[in-house]
Amino acid sequence: MTVFPGFDRIRIINLPSRTDRRAEMIRELRRIGLAGDPRVEFVDGVVVREKEPWRAAGEKGVFLAHLGIIADAAASGESVLILEDDVDFAPGAERWGRAPDCDIAYGGYSASDPADLQSSDIIGAHCIGFSARAAQALAPFLHALLDHESPPPIDGAYVWFRRQREGFRTDFAEPVIAVQRPSRSDITPGNRFDNISVLRVPLAIARRAKRAVQRGELTFGLREAAILSAVAVAITIAVARHYSGS
Repeated sequence: MTVFPGFDRIRIINLPSRTDRRAEMIRELRRIGLAGDPRVEFVDGVVVREKEPWRAAGEKGVFLAHLGIIADAAASGESVLILEDDVDFAPGAERWGRAPDCDIAYGGYSASDPADLQSSDIIGAHCIGFSARAAQALAPFLHALLDHESPPPIDGAYVWFRRQREGFRTDFAEPVIAVQRPSRSDITPGNRFDNISVLRVPLAIARRAKRAVQRGELTFGLREAAILSAVAVAITIAVARHYSGS
């Protein structure tokens, strides 16, 4: 069975500095059967110093990373699925794909009513795919936004495109097949404990265990309780030492 049929290429945006997210994504790819798929390629995220005209440098970097992937797909005349490196796949996600007549395929998103294009601002671009013809129309559209006085983040840009360009069929996974896992963000300020270097490993372990329990992959018995208790103690000690030394 081909995982995520209907896409010629699958690209994953990952900052070189975020080896933790890359490792998590490799585990996710292996879990759903995408390990070794020749369509899959990690693409370096874009780091910028100047945020203008975006609200944040990270927001601008994500926009530029998406634009680069779409421009490459457009030039090659191929369809593409874009994944961000904090994606978690839902059970059965491997059966989702792009229909032959679908131009824009949302695998992950948040919206009160995604079908209401004019009123619903869709949040999320962590799992989204495009036909070759959509990529060829999107590339110049996104490039033009670089000169906009107040450009939207990339998920908003996709909504703008759909509002202004008719004739592109959009499908939404229902329910969504991809969510964003909790992790330290490079775009927005997050949990202050993520900024304490000694806490990053135990926090990652705790988050991974929580996801495994939620997906039914881990039974919560005595052994697991002991492991999480040890993690909690390590976090407590690290926090105490951090603030006592500050």
